[in-house]
Amino acid sequence: NIKANDYMNVILMSLCHVTPVREFFLDETNYSKIKLPPGSIMYPLVQRFGDLVRKLWNPRNFRSHISPHEMLQAVVICSKKKFQFTKQGDPIPFLSWLLNSLHYTLTGAKIKRRSVMLDTFQGEMTVHSRRVPPPGESGVGEKYKTTSTTTSFLYLTLDLPSSPLFTEDGDHNIIPQVPIYKLLEKYNNMTEVEYKTYDATYLKKFEITKLPKYLILAIKRFTENRFFVEKNPTIVNFPISFDMAEFIDTAVADKYSNTEYNLLSNICHDGTPTTGTYSTHLHLASAGQWFDVQDLHVTKLQPQMITLSESYIQIYERADLSVDSKGT
Repeated sequence: NIKANDYMNVILMSLCHVTPVREFFLDETNYSKIKLPPGSIMYPLVQRFGDLVRKLWNPRNFRSHISPHEMLQAVVICSKKKFQFTKQGDPIPFLSWLLNSLHYTLTGAKIKRRSVMLDTFQGEMTVHSRRVPPPGESGVGEKYKTTSTTTSFLYLTLDLPSSPLFTEDGDHNIIPQVPIYKLLEKYNNMTEVEYKTYDATYLKKFEITKLPKYLILAIKRFTENRFFVEKNPTIVNFPISFDMAEFIDTAVADKYSNTEYNLLSNICHDGTPTTGTYSTHLHLASAGQWFDVQDLHVTKLQPQMITLSESYIQIYERADLSVDSKGT
């Protein structure tokens, strides 16, 4: 940790352990001849990320640790100082920016082309939306009809239930818990989620129509207002493996030989919103072992301890792909 870059470290470490991403960037010829528009500053991001992957997976490393300094400098420059390693940041916006920026650069700024980032993480869903009529209106008319749009996603956002404002005497030390299956019901095409704009309220249902090879779940743990940032301490109960079949239509599930996902990385936040730290739980398949990684500190971890953490971002690998990556 150079100063406050743990929020970057956990994302970089997790992506380096995603097999298709790792295999692609281990071979420099995959991206050495990228042609970008004149004046583009994005190529160092791909170059430095590739360097980082090769250093991390080099079996002949002289030292047991590597420095991400060159990669972090590239992030600062390519993001135009939006993400810095001298100031604590949020891993979710950084993850979104990094995935999209790597895709943009790998395609030579032709974003409609495919890239290893889209092939690995992109799924698709249909969003069904209807406008809620205000009091006194019948709800009849063109603007109140349900509309459906198809969109792609690189990660799914899970909404935690609000923390109780008041607790009974003796309950102040009890931390609320919620099963991940409850949060995933948002995407079962039956649960309606309310969204408010400045002039209207909408109810939306989300229907997943294409499963990604690697599923990223982002848990909305922080809420920010004009005065402060508040953290929701709710513990999300999740298994190491789970099946997405119950959250997608049968016709969609039938397209896949396997709809089960195995946890690969679990990024956690510990502490307050302003002074807390990020760490990641990583599964190394070749060793059959989980590790707790926080900057330079790496310790072995029992699987049952993972579910006790305040999870923030999770990366799952589809089970039919795990067979091909047992040696990683």
